[in-house]
Formats: sequence, C-alpha cells, structure tokens
Amino acid sequence: MAEGRELDRSYLYLVSAILAMEPSRVLLSLARDCGGGSITEKVQSFIWENCISKADENFHIPYLKSYLKKLIVEIESHGNEVLDELYGWFACYMTSSKGDGSAEGNSRVLKCISFLLPDDCSELPSCPQLRKLVVPLQCSLNMLEGDTGCSIWPSSLFLSEFILSHPEIFSNKSCFEVGSGVGLVGICLTHVKASEVVLSDGDLSSLANMKLNLELNQLSTGADLSESSVDDPLLVKCIHLPWESAVESELQGFMPDVILGADVIYDPLCLPHLVRLLSFLLNREKPYPHNAENSNHCSDTRRDGTAPGNGSGAQRAAPALQEGPVAYVASVIRNVDTFNCFLALAKAKNLNVEDVTENFVPSNLLPYMHSYDRSSVRLFALSHFCVPDSSEKLRGLEEEEEEMEAKQEEVEVIHSWSAPRSLSTSLMYSFAQRDDTEVLDEPLYGHFLHVTGVGRPYREEVLSKLESDGSKVVKDVIFGPGVKKYRFCKHMSKQRLPGLSDELMKNGKHFILIRNPLEILQSFDKVVPPSFLELGLADLVSIYSELCQLGKLPPVIDAADLQQDPEATLRCLCEDLDIPFQAAMLKWEAGPKSIDGVWAPWWYSSVHKSTGFTTKRKYPSPFPFSLYDLLEQSLPFYNMLKCHARGSSLLKPHLPLPSLPVPANEKLLVWVGDEIIPRDSAKVSVFDSVVQGGDSVWEGLRIYNGKIFKLEEHLDRLFDSAKALAFNNVPTREEVKEAIFNTLIRNGMFDNAHIRLSLTRGKKVTSGMSPAFNLYGCTLIVLAEWKPPVYDNAKGITLVTATTRRNSPNNLDSKIHHNNLLNNILAKIEGNNANADDAIMLDKDGYVSETNATNIFLVKKGRVLTPHADYCLPGVTRATVMDLVVKENIILEERRISLSEFHTADEVWTTGTMGELSPVLKIDGREIGDGQVGPVTRRLQIAYKNLTEGSGVPIPTYQEA
Repeated sequence: MAEGRELDRSYLYLVSAILAMEPSRVLLSLARDCGGGSITEKVQSFIWENCISKADENFHIPYLKSYLKKLIVEIESHGNEVLDELYGWFACYMTSSKGDGSAEGNSRVLKCISFLLPDDCSELPSCPQLRKLVVPLQCSLNMLEGDTGCSIWPSSLFLSEFILSHPEIFSNKSCFEVGSGVGLVGICLTHVKASEVVLSDGDLSSLANMKLNLELNQLSTGADLSESSVDDPLLVKCIHLPWESAVESELQGFMPDVILGADVIYDPLCLPHLVRLLSFLLNREKPYPHNAENSNHCSDTRRDGTAPGNGSGAQRAAPALQEGPVAYVASVIRNVDTFNCFLALAKAKNLNVEDVTENFVPSNLLPYMHSYDRSSVRLFALSHFCVPDSSEKLRGLEEEEEEMEAKQEEVEVIHSWSAPRSLSTSLMYSFAQRDDTEVLDEPLYGHFLHVTGVGRPYREEVLSKLESDGSKVVKDVIFGPGVKKYRFCKHMSKQRLPGLSDELMKNGKHFILIRNPLEILQSFDKVVPPSFLELGLADLVSIYSELCQLGKLPPVIDAADLQQDPEATLRCLCEDLDIPFQAAMLKWEAGPKSIDGVWAPWWYSSVHKSTGFTTKRKYPSPFPFSLYDLLEQSLPFYNMLKCHARGSSLLKPHLPLPSLPVPANEKLLVWVGDEIIPRDSAKVSVFDSVVQGGDSVWEGLRIYNGKIFKLEEHLDRLFDSAKALAFNNVPTREEVKEAIFNTLIRNGMFDNAHIRLSLTRGKKVTSGMSPAFNLYGCTLIVLAEWKPPVYDNAKGITLVTATTRRNSPNNLDSKIHHNNLLNNILAKIEGNNANADDAIMLDKDGYVSETNATNIFLVKKGRVLTPHADYCLPGVTRATVMDLVVKENIILEERRISLSEFHTADEVWTTGTMGELSPVLKIDGREIGDGQVGPVTRRLQIAYKNLTEGSGVPIPTYQEA
C-alpha cells in the first residue's frame, strides 16, 4: 500500500507540475520518477489523458509545444516508442498558428499552483478534504522587466506555504498585505480563515489582475459591498496603494493584526516609503506589552545581510503571540547593500527586525516545484519596540536635524555629460564608491520631461518624484549644500535645455564621456526608439564648445578606454579634475542602488549585474542595418569629440604625438571630391581606387606672391596622365582650377605654399582591381599646405645611390605621373638609412636616371648635363631650369650619364616643385667639386627666383585680400 501511495504521489507531482508550468526539465524528471527511471507507455498515457488532452484554450500553447517536443525526444533517445496520440497532438500544434504570439511582450497565462497538504493536516479547519489546494492564477511569464507585479515570485510561494503551515497565526486575525501582486497570499489567507483580508498594490494593472485572480478562486473583491457582508469570509478588500504617495489619512480605517509582504525589499528608492508604511501599520496608538528583551532596542543585524533569529531556545510562536501587530516579510536578499539600507531605515523608525526563518520553517507544500528554491528565501518578523515619549522623541529628531545642517557645507560639483548607453551609470557607481563624494542620477530628468513632453514608461513617476523646475534643480539640487566634499552629477546631454541657468555651465568641474554610436545603437531601442535627437551627440559637441568658450576645457574620456583599462582612465580623469584617485572606484556591489533613478528598472538591468567596468566583448553582435542612416549621422559628432579624448593615447601601444614641420598646418581646409572640409575630416572612401591600388595621378604646385607657378603646364601633365591611364568621368580643366582657387582662398594661402593635387580614378562599387567597378567618377583632392622648400638650398644636400632601379617604360612609364610610388619609396628608404637627403636611382643599364623625388643636373667644365627623360619623369621644374640654362647662354647637353660622371662633376643640383633648385655637395661620400655651392648653381637659383616672382596664374581676389 505504501508503494502504491508513493506511485500515486509521483503522478500527482507530475500533473501538478504541468499545471504550474514548471520547466520542461522538471517535468521530464518527474515523468521518469513515475516510470521508475524511464518514461513508459503508462506514464505517456497518463500525461495524455490527464494533461494534454484536457488542455483548454486558456492553457499556454507554446509551453505545451516545447514540452511535447522535449518529451518526444527524451522517449526516442532511450529507444522507447512514443504514444501515437502524443505524436498527433504535437503535429497538430506545430502546424497550427494558434498561440504563436502569446509568448511575446508581457502577455499573461493561466497557471495552477497546487499546494499538497500533509496527511496530518485534517485536524486543521482550513485543510481541504482532498488535502490539495489548487489556486488558479493569471500571471506574467516575464519576471525581468515590465508586468513584474503579475509574476509569481519565490517569496510569494514561501509566504503562502508559511500561512498554510501555520494557520494558527492568521486564523481570526485581520491581515493586510503590501505589494500583493497576483493575490496568491490573500487567497491562502482566506483558506486559513483570516477574519479580514486586505490586499494592496501600487500598480493599477497589477491590481486589476489581482482582482481577476480572486474571482477565479470564487472570492469576492468587494466591488459591490451591497451584495456582500463586510463579515463575509470570502470577501477580500483590494486597494490601490502606491507607497510613495500613501498618506496616513487613507490608512486610518485599517487596524491589521498581521501585515505581510513578499519580495518587497528590492528597490532602494522605494525602501523609505515601504518602511514608512510598515511603521504606520505597526504603530497602533494603544498600549500593549512587549517582551523584555525587545522592549527598547532593535535586534542586532549582521553586515552580511542577515539578522539573527531568536536562538534555538526561543519559543516558536513568540513573534505572533505578542500583543500588537506584527509584520511578516519574506524576501530573497539579492543585494546586501539594499538589505542593510532596509535595516537602517527600520531602525530609524523604531522597528524591530528578526530573522525567524528557522523558527517558522514551512512545510514543503510544493514538492513538485523544483524551480522554486525555498532555501533562498528569508522570513523576517517586524514589530514596534518601546520608544521615548513623543516630546523626547521630537527633541531627539530636532537635534539630529540641527547636527545634519551643521555638517552641510558647499560642495564642489563634478558634472558628467554623456549620451545614453555610454557606461555613464557604471561611472556614477564608480564615483559613488568614493568616501568624499555623493552622487545624483540625472537630476535634470524631471525638468526635461516637463518641458519637452516626451513620453516614457515611467514619465508620471519621474514627474511626481523629481523637481521639474529647472532653475530650482540647478540652484537647490545640483548646487545645494551637502555633507561631502564633492557631488557627482550624471547628466544626459539632451537634458540641457534652453532657459536653464548659466550657473550650470559656469560652475563646477565638467567632463564629457563618449562612446562609439556603433556600440550605443544596438541596445538603445529597448526602451525608446533611437533617433538623432535621443542620442544627443550633437548636444555633447555643443556642450564641449560652450565650455571651451568659457575657458573650461573639459576632459573627454571614451567608454572604450574605461573598458580596456579602467584604472588608467580613472586616474587620468581624476588628474584632469584635480581630485585624488581612489582605488575603491574600481569595484562596487552588484544589484540596484539607492542612488538609482526611478527609471533604473528600464535601463539598468545590465549594469546591476556588474561589479566593475566590464571588458568589451572580443566579437560584437551583428549591427542592425535599419539603424545605418542614424549611425552615419552620429559618427561625425563622436569623431569630433574623440580627437580630444586624452585616455586613448595612454591606454594603447602608441607613438608620441608628432610635431608638425609647420605648426600652422594643424588647421587646414582640404578639397575632397566636391567639398572643402577640415584636415582631420579629409578622407576618401576605402573603396576609392587610390586606396585599392594606388590608382591615381598627381601634381605638385607652388604659390608665389598670389600666383600659381606653371599651373597650365602642371594641368597639361595631369590630364595627359589621366588619359594614359584611361580615366573616365574626369572633371574639366576649369572645374579643377576652381577647386584649386577656392581651396587657396579659403585657407588664405597666397604665398610660400604648396599644393598636392591628386585625381583618383574614383570610388568603386565593390572592391577589386578592374576599372569597370569605377562608376562614381573621379575624385579630386586639393591639399594645400604652408610649405617652404623642403631642402636646404643655401647649404646644400647629400645623396647616395640606391640599389633600387628606376622603372623602365617596358614595365611602367615614368612619364605617367601616377601615385603608385613604391619604386621611389624603396629608394627613399635606402637614402634614409644612409642619413642622406635623397637617393639617386639608376636605369636598367646602370646610367643615372633621377633621384627618388627630383630630376638631377651636373656641371662639368662649364657645360650643364642632365639625363634623358627615358626613365625619369620629365619634370616641369626640370624643363624650366633647362630653359633658364639656355637663356643664361650656358651649353646644355641631354644624354645618358654614368654615376662616375656625377662623382667627378664640378657641380650637381636637383630640381623639383617641392624643393626648387637644390645644390648637392656630396654623393656616396664623395665631395662634389670643392664641397661648396658652385657659381653656376647660384646663378640659376637667382634666375629661377626671379622667374617665380614675376610669372604664374593669378589667384582670384588676391589683390582684394
């Protein structure tokens, strides 16, 4: 018989678990128990007859689908046959769309919680004859965000087991529950014959769902008191009771003997309101005796988040039998700081808190519910202890207030400005760990919502709790007196609205926290649809600019640096803010914080799991390309600020920030494509041919006295080179000239400047070598810089001979002035390694061609010689100097020249637009002539200078300038 009862109980557990929607793994385990280790045909028949076939339209179909699938896999994996009916219903579920969307959002389902009462409970007046109490409940499956009041929490189950296991505590007692949720505790109270049951909740949606659940259990909610007696044992009163707005007048009519609460110790922001409410309900204005031990002090509490019980010798029912009301609060301690905050608030309200978990261990009435961890729940008894008379208490409070006011002083405010999802909350938690800093979480949020009218799920709650007058926030909240040296204010940039006091920006220390929009956008739309305005990156740039104008250059830190090396980044930030770094800033406790804004449940779920700055994931999630346009809009603003971020240069392998040869070139305007943009924004696409294969042509131009020297000649060569390379969609000559003129005028460059003029084949539609992919037209780049001649034309230069040979027309004709300069660069590397200014390049036959950057001339016995342009570029400056040689009545000879002829020359010079005419004093360690600048060289330098001063294409508006 005993074995049969155990078998029956196993089947009872299984059907109870299915009705309670336990996880599939639990159901499979219970099914194996029924079958003695495997899911037999008998067990399958039981599941079919008692569960699946009886599932009505109210049952959660996706749950059954999932369970059936795993059940069939389990049976088949052990080589057993699956009941045809199970196959049939699974196929029916899979082909039907019914219920497919019911798991989405915060939709609710019907569960049945079966309390399996012990065999010896029949003596209890509340025990059902079948020793099973089945409670149907409509509840939410989502226990993480939204609709949480309609979920079944572990503490509710624990408190319900406690009530059913100890009915003597609640029978014939007036009971009041705070935060009643689904109403399960209230239903259990009616079963143990409580004389009065009052349930309350601050959320109207939860309250409506609670009333529905009471009606499902044949209980009256008091909607029409005319039809029910106030003494009706089946009457449950339901009231809307937001803790933060509860006033004593609306509670005067309630004098409960027992107050209950399940999982109400969770939000630090709500704890003061909860404790105030409990204090009022427990503080009856009538005398009652107290246990001597508890008459004038609160039980000691431990810093590990627990409170000591009454000890092994304590009477089991002592807290319940004392006169006066008592509260029983069941809670999972998820965060020690939050719980300790609750204890401190309770002590301040003269509430005694005892951990009575071991004294009132409930019977295991839910043995089938393996997902319910009973051991994680603690039970606390709260009651009032004796306090001094009211006048003495009032004097004590006044003294405390005076002491607090005396401690308050003017604080130094640290403003953190950022966009959402930028690790700003983590940084706030970091500063909260400092012993000299208090923090404020978005103090301007109420003002922002009030002025803009934007919608948020928590809008009304924010407006009810935060000051919405921006002027008052700035004066009284942000810059009000405090008890610590610093006040850290976390601000969202979009919350700085027009009309706020100028003091906000003028006073305090400011810094800006940025994060790549690529990282922000993927998580942003969990609460609010992302938009450019919501991101607030343009506002961040505006804040940076305004602070700079005020002479308060703000430090900029990148969230990526905080993730990569938080200590180094925080040290840098503290140094910039002129405050000492504290190692405590690197760690914090997981869970919600008392400093969190009321919006924390919507935004802070991830950071609540953290205990420090988390390392960035090595591989990111795919980017949602529906947000691609928004990314394009946002990135420029991020990049503007990123260039000012100090942390980046300190955390990664880096080179020192180089100094520019001409510091004035730090701020330039560059023509790229069809627009003029700042230097740091001057970029071409990664699909441009110049990036893909160096597929571009270029020219160097010099500006003298408001004129561009040899402009037409350079443009002739540019267009010849483009034609030789078969460029299509080339801009016109006039368009190129206009781009050059506009760039020079915008930069105010009319003398001693150089232009690097490039024309690429343009952007490709996809990466690859073929010009057939170039369908966008050519890309024109006009890079103008302040640049004197790059060589020392007074003292001369040195050359060495490179082993790298100059390109042959057999391979790539040097007459095409192309950007693919690897041949020249390899030779230049050799020159750099030899500490020479440049390197001579020989042709394939060993004759001198040119240097890596210039054409070359020599003087021997009064004659000027230069190599043929067979292998070298026929430079514009080369041609100009050749003309000057002839005009100076010097014999000019153009022929093949060997290297030894240069070694033994009387004079040598190089020519090029960038360096003009540069004397060479040494080649391969050999002095040229007497080692000084020769007379012919000097004569031609003067002639060239005279020519540049008087000729060239005028820059429009130069005379006006």
